[in-house]
Amino acid sequence: MNVPSATQAAEVIASPREQAARILVTARRKGELVGRLPVELLPANVDDGFAIQQEVSHQLGGRIAAWKCALPQPGKIIAAPIYDAYIHRGDVCRMSGPPRAFVRAEPELALLLNRDLPTRRDAYSEAEVLAALGHTHLALELLGSRYSHPETLTFPELLADGLFNAGLVIGPRVNPVAGATLADLPVELDISLASVGEEAVTFAGRHPDRSILAPIVWLTNFLRVRGIGLHAGQAVITGSYAGVLELPIGCELRVGFGNLGTLPITFLS
Repeated sequence: MNVPSATQAAEVIASPREQAARILVTARRKGELVGRLPVELLPANVDDGFAIQQEVSHQLGGRIAAWKCALPQPGKIIAAPIYDAYIHRGDVCRMSGPPRAFVRAEPELALLLNRDLPTRRDAYSEAEVLAALGHTHLALELLGSRYSHPETLTFPELLADGLFNAGLVIGPRVNPVAGATLADLPVELDISLASVGEEAVTFAGRHPDRSILAPIVWLTNFLRVRGIGLHAGQAVITGSYAGVLELPIGCELRVGFGNLGTLPITFLS
């Protein structure tokens, strides 16, 4: 009589969600890309995609240090965790993986929570969420995917993989009052390639949702009804002020956020 091994037994009882998450977790850990999840494991809708995303968090076992979010769009929910291992602080960010010429990044503001927003029955109000927010920091969301051709895939598949998140640079702290208002926050971005003597490039920055608070209120209540709370010390980012930037490796960069301040950063392979 053949007795299945522990590994074989685990494969038998693993749900499609667990199997899909295992593929994405392996890709993260090995730094390898996958073409697509097997057809029988594909998420059918955004709920399936988010469920796989949460199973990825469970299997990785890493602490969720931040969340990315935006106001939902028809057929889309913009919510994904960012793990502690992928948070970078300081003026130098060493990129893992194969050598590259550029880092794809989005300039954002990161709002840190100074108190928990635990799960509960009643919805959180804007005032309650605002009261839980502490310091605001200049930030860069680092972009990447575990898929080799993400542009060909469905939104639920991208949601399952964390919506292109590959990390977060948390830069200098700025005035929390200026950063945590309900109003639109236009900024100008100056990317100075100081080490190669290039002139600064200026972008007219504008928050995609015209508010950095509204997406956090949405995220808080979206997670709340799914039994997920936000915790003091976590950061939340809510959208890019200038789309996707290609920032060169090996150059001293200064990303200016208008009168809020400047984020100095050097990416190294």
